[in-house]
Amino acid sequence: MTTLTTPESAQTIMTTMTVMPSGKSYQVAAGTTLLKALQSVGEPIKSKCGGEAKCEQCHVFVTSGRKTLSKIKAAENEKLDGMVGISSNSRLACQAVLGTEPITVELIA
Repeated sequence: MTTLTTPESAQTIMTTMTVMPSGKSYQVAAGTTLLKALQSVGEPIKSKCGGEAKCEQCHVFVTSGRKTLSKIKAAENEKLDGMVGISSNSRLACQAVLGTEPITVELIA
């Protein structure tokens, strides 16, 4: 016998995302990408590739909470390796999936 979880019984786990330089904090769903979370709250972040780690436009600095994000996969690592101005805090928002711990993200102008 298979038990299906219906939307009514599923509970979304939320986490806190603070965005710099505005300093605004938002409750966003864990398990979504940083890009989708930032777009859902109206923060100004660009993306041309549809979340495929190809355009570099969603590059952000994660200033706290990096360990709660998904691990960097090959496509993101390759793109970051070829970019100028990255740091150990750099992530592509389209590839970084939110965990359950609070996170602070710095948008790059």
